Amino acid sequence: MTPYPGYFDYPDVDRIVELSVAQESAKYWDEYKITMTNTDDYYKRMRAINDLSIKIAVTQLTSKPMTALFANPNVKFDLVITEADVPILYGAAEKYRAPHIAITPTSGRITQYESKGSPIHPILYPDVNTLNYRNLTRWQKVVELYRYFQTRHEYYNNYLPLCEIAAKKIFGLKRNILEVEYDIDLLFVAGNPLLIGNRPTSYGIKYVDRLHIKPGFGLSDDLNGILDSATKGAIYFSLGALQESEHLSDNILQTLADAFRELPYLVLWKIGNTTMINKPDNVLANAWFPQQEILAHPNIKAFITHGGPRSLEEALFYQVPIIGLPTVKSRAVFIKEITRYGAGEVLDVNYLDKDKLKEVINAVASTDSYKNAMIKLKSMVVDPLISGPENAQWWTEYVLRHGGGKHLRSPASMLPIITKADVPILYGAAEKYRAPHISITPTSGRITQYESKGSPIHPIL
Repeated sequence: MTPYPGYFDYPDVDRIVELSVAQESAKYWDEYKITMTNTDDYYKRMRAINDLSIKIAVTQLTSKPMTALFANPNVKFDLVITEADVPILYGAAEKYRAPHIAITPTSGRITQYESKGSPIHPILYPDVNTLNYRNLTRWQKVVELYRYFQTRHEYYNNYLPLCEIAAKKIFGLKRNILEVEYDIDLLFVAGNPLLIGNRPTSYGIKYVDRLHIKPGFGLSDDLNGILDSATKGAIYFSLGALQESEHLSDNILQTLADAFRELPYLVLWKIGNTTMINKPDNVLANAWFPQQEILAHPNIKAFITHGGPRSLEEALFYQVPIIGLPTVKSRAVFIKEITRYGAGEVLDVNYLDKDKLKEVINAVASTDSYKNAMIKLKSMVVDPLISGPENAQWWTEYVLRHGGGKHLRSPASMLPIITKADVPILYGAAEKYRAPHISITPTSGRITQYESKGSPIHPIL
């Protein structure tokens, strides 16, 4: 089922059957963009997104192609893959009694980690919508604790029950949908654990970032020629597919244009309504650009981004330092997970100053330390042992080979929250020689050893 039929260039296209729900989905696109970006009221926004997600999913699942599929008694599947953020879809795995992999396109909701037996914590392990993550003040901790309980309340007392009602009507779901969620064989998280909050996870969770990245595609001759001729370098500016530039205030747009006008670089600005700005001569404005191909060009010196997960992955993969302009507050957390390594800077879009913006762009684009930091960061985190598209293929085939993956589940699944208490352990030799330190235990490990690395401990489990 896809709202974008024909979008992907499949290597074995004859083996792919796309059931298009494009027409059913299109009418919700504008409403979805507004819902995602029109308020900073966390609970109100979260509920609005959840309610709209249910509406979209029901419309898609009751479309003619999907209704015909569900009515066919001869259809069987060896594996069902669903989006984890829309629990209505879990009913498909239950209907076909097949192994089930759920994938979240974000860094993961706390409820998703909890369902796989991983510890959750309002401060230590951030939710996808967290506002602050490191070095929190007391007030920030209070805010995160409040949002933590808001998130759990909305999910378990509103969103999940509504999803269950819809799944019973569409799929004839017999079980409680929470039980179906706990029975998911594997949860794929489309992110890198080193960049979305490193947390202890059960073996039933696999990180599979960079699924969308396809290096090797070339630019059009015209665009490639434009970038080749930008001998002083070029800046790429995009606020993503949801919060587009034209949604910014006139004052912010003017500040951006004024700062760009005084730069020595070519600026590629993704903006749908190009007539909204007094476009500087050094700015190429367009409603769409091939982002990956642009970031891969050697003349791109910096990427001004809203901090969406896919954009950050692309910046990292193509080693382009970033300037973060988070238009949604929670994006700042994940931007800072890159900038704390020195691979970019972050600015507040609501308090933009022309001179400050120009100063930051010039610094990031012309100072080697930002580029070098991004190169080093990529070498640390882009590794199949940590995360990557290779993991998605390998573990999908693993589930198919073994008819499921329930043996990978943590014994903490469906049990109350496990909390963590740190007990620091010092090793004198490593401290004396100030060298990297690996410690090995000849046994299965003491509880204090697991605890020292941030893993949950429990007297029974």
